[in-house]
Formats: sequence, C-alpha cells, structure tokens
Amino acid sequence: MTWGWVNLGKMRSSKQPLGFGREPSFADVSWERALQGFARRVYPANTMIAGDPHTRSVILIITSGWAAFAKTLPNGSRLIVDFALPHEIALIEFAGESSETVTALSDVAAIELPGPVHSCFSRYPQPICEAILRAEASRYSRVAEHLAGVSRRGAVERTAHLLLELACRAHRSATSYPDRVHCPLTQAELADALGLSAVHVSRVLKSLREAGLASFRNGVVRLHDHARLIETAGFDRSYISN
Repeated sequence: MTWGWVNLGKMRSSKQPLGFGREPSFADVSWERALQGFARRVYPANTMIAGDPHTRSVILIITSGWAAFAKTLPNGSRLIVDFALPHEIALIEFAGESSETVTALSDVAAIELPGPVHSCFSRYPQPICEAILRAEASRYSRVAEHLAGVSRRGAVERTAHLLLELACRAHRSATSYPDRVHCPLTQAELADALGLSAVHVSRVLKSLREAGLASFRNGVVRLHDHARLIETAGFDRSYISN
C-alpha cells in the first residue's frame, strides 16, 4: 500500500505524498469527477475486506476508516503487516491462498478501482497510475521498516516507533508531530502489529506513559514528549514522508 496526492484536474502528478499536503485535495471536485463511475464500498468495523480464496486484485482509495493487512500462520497466530489509513491508497493484490487478509478496524469507506496494479497504465490516466505506483513503493518502505522493528528493535523502541508512524500518517503533516490522534486499535491488534503478546504490550505502554513519553488509551494516542520519544524510537520519518 502506498499513497500520493494527485491533481487530476490538470492531469499531472503532484510531487507531494498523499496525506502530507497542507491542503489535501482528495475530496476536490477534480477527484470526484475523475472517479465517477467507480464503485463506492462501505465495510463495517471488524469485517473482512479481502481474504477469501476468490478475492480479486483491487485498488482501494480509502476515504474514511482504518484497515489492517495481516498474515495468519498455520498455528493461528497473526501478524499485522501494515495499516491503511484515511486518504491512502490500499493495494490488494490477490496471490491465491497465501494472500494477506485485509480487515476493517473501524467502519471503512472506499472507492474501488479494479486491479491488478501492473495493469493500471492500460486502465487509468497517468496521474492516477503515478499515485498508485507511489503507493506501492511507500508500502514497501513501511513493511521493510516494520520488519526491522520486529526483528531488531527492543519492545519499547518498536512500540514507540509504531506509535510515531501511525500518528504521523493520521496527522498528515510532513513537518510537525501531533499531540494526539484517534487510533481505533485494540491492544490485541497493536500486539499483532508489534509481534508481542498483549500482556507485554500493556507493560510497554505503561512504561512509556510513566516515562512521560506517550500513552494509548480509549482509542487515542497521545505523544507527550516528541523529542524524547523520537530519540527513544530512533525514528526517521523520511520513509513515510518522501
């Protein structure tokens, strides 16, 4: 999954990443005009968007809500590989029974474009294609960062890192960090994204809260001390803001 704002009215690509523009134009008339005729989908919270063996490859432009891309192992354990947030492009590439599952974490509304990604240049105008390709590259960067976190960062560092990433993506600013953002994840879902047990995540969140760095309660992430939290996580936002 990746993301990129485009100006469809002028039929040329924008150089700003999706969600980090000062005045996001996702709901502008140019977008609505260009996307007329495409299906609008609504997925209630906790329902599966993709995962059936017959799932088609699709490109979802998320207009509201959060979704999770996950891999379930034969023993039933689950790893959340990535998230899709509002105003991002979610790429669902069907790869048979080994495909990821995509689940709505909250009520999700999206515009659906038929996939697969490799066929986009024969289907859509160049600005849409460029946004889709930026989305693909951005998702690769996020997944690589998550892999580094799960395999090489300590529990506190990886938790702080993920909270910072989600806050930045939800805030959609390339230059500032929010003080608080809505985050509709359960503690179990956060644990699945971090490769930790729910009990371990609870302990880590308590330590971050007691250190005055960050807290996560009742669906809200609060970043209390940006500078110290960034230092603790070793966070470099370039992988989500380029």
